[in-house]
Amino acid sequence: MTKSIEETIQEKPIQDRLRHASSITVESALRNKVNLNVSWYDVHGEPQSQRFTISAGSVIEF
Repeated sequence: MTKSIEETIQEKPIQDRLRHASSITVESALRNKVNLNVSWYDVHGEPQSQRFTISAGSVIEF
């Protein structure tokens, strides 16, 4: 069974996405959770984005 490109894109962890990000937007910060929208350009120059929810106490590096 082969996965589509969109499914493969969604499986990468946030650390990988942050390394290639062209923009990072905080969409909300409620009840010890922060919702981020990370955008980047793929190898074809097409814009991509993925949403992440970070829990309180999580550590991410930029």
